[in-house]
Amino acid sequence: MLILAFAPAQYFGRQQDDLLYFLGARSLLSGRYCLITSPGCPPLTMINPGWSMILTPLAALTERPELFSVFSALILAACPAALWAWLRRRTDDASALLAAGVFASCPLVLAQSGVVMSEAPYLLALLALLAAVETGRSAAAGGLMALLLMLRTAGLSALPAVLIAPLRERRWRDLARTSAPPALAYGLWAAWSWSKIGALDKAELMVTTYGGNDWHKFLGIAASNARYYLSEWGGCFLPAGRAGGELALAMGAALAAAAAWGLATALRRRGDDPAAWALLGACAMHSVWGWHYERYFLPVMPLLLWALAVGLGRYAKPALAVMLVLQLGAQTLPRLGKPSPWAEPEFQETYAWLSARPRPALMTSALFARDGWHSGLPSLPLPDEPTAEVFASDLKNWRVRYVLRASGLDVGLDKDSTSSLRIHLERVDSHLSDARFFRRVYANAKEKTEVYAPL
Repeated sequence: MLILAFAPAQYFGRQQDDLLYFLGARSLLSGRYCLITSPGCPPLTMINPGWSMILTPLAALTERPELFSVFSALILAACPAALWAWLRRRTDDASALLAAGVFASCPLVLAQSGVVMSEAPYLLALLALLAAVETGRSAAAGGLMALLLMLRTAGLSALPAVLIAPLRERRWRDLARTSAPPALAYGLWAAWSWSKIGALDKAELMVTTYGGNDWHKFLGIAASNARYYLSEWGGCFLPAGRAGGELALAMGAALAAAAAWGLATALRRRGDDPAAWALLGACAMHSVWGWHYERYFLPVMPLLLWALAVGLGRYAKPALAVMLVLQLGAQTLPRLGKPSPWAEPEFQETYAWLSARPRPALMTSALFARDGWHSGLPSLPLPDEPTAEVFASDLKNWRVRYVLRASGLDVGLDKDSTSSLRIHLERVDSHLSDARFFRRVYANAKEKTEVYAPL
């Protein structure tokens, strides 16, 4: 009920990927998997198709996003019950119920209520996968592992949880049952992606992050991610005004230390514990991935709460109860019933101006799918060219009429100032400032946006 009360926590399309899943579901109805809001309907290789496939029946009923938001809120609302059902097999009933309450009242969870993203269905599939592995159902585990990978490539982090026991015990038949379905599913997806763009999108992102002489960035990215997620978790138990400071980091670090102790304890008891290996895999993945968003924390939180309960032992119930009270009192209840801070698009006035432009008109921007959707215009991604002349030539060849530029855009990057994406955006800003090729046709100081037209 609490999760549903916060829906919709964000306007549709805020994270862009939610819009892409929605558009992917609509395109699947016509037998394609492509971005229907861009000329030529380019293939949607940047997002795995599992969530869009699940949403396809809704797309057959309506082209409006509201029903998708309701369905997504219901999926997320089912997660605390699934967490409780999984935890009560591993700990006492009171701890399981308190942990489920901590998850359900977490501001990071409530901020995703009604958002058409894949983390909530991924979490349900992950808990079902762990239950299947724990009860020795290898065929079911293989199918659920395939589903995880089709929902998010992050499902690779759960592979150790599935494979460690049959490998240690040399149960080759079980190993084949659990590994064949995900290998087949991801192999088909990879083959399709390769046939369309000659690459795998997630692999390309890793090369972009660490390519050339940038592999030394690993430690910096790991430290940045750790600081971000620890601060986000610790901040859930503090008033909103103090949620981003050093106290939040310290609280998150203390919780993580208790969870680490619980993880070590669980592995001492059982070296192939699937939940422990799933948590290790998730931590390893987020150590190297060059992006961080609060939504990434959702599938990891249940594993951390379990490890925390193991680490605290007989103190788990009072500690979880205190966490629940602090979270409810500091953030959740004060926000209940109030408008979401993300209820409306940040660039609403800019979108209205673009929407009023004469048709036909094509636009481009850093978040082109989101910006195009709210502007009512077809859109294309920004080209990456070394000079303003070639950049402008590309736009003219593609018949782009408007380029939306937003100052201080947060794209969730670690090492943001030195990332290839930030360098690309700064290069675009430099191109747009060249009066030989571009003219500014709109500016909004409040929204920190500008619109340029190629000359």
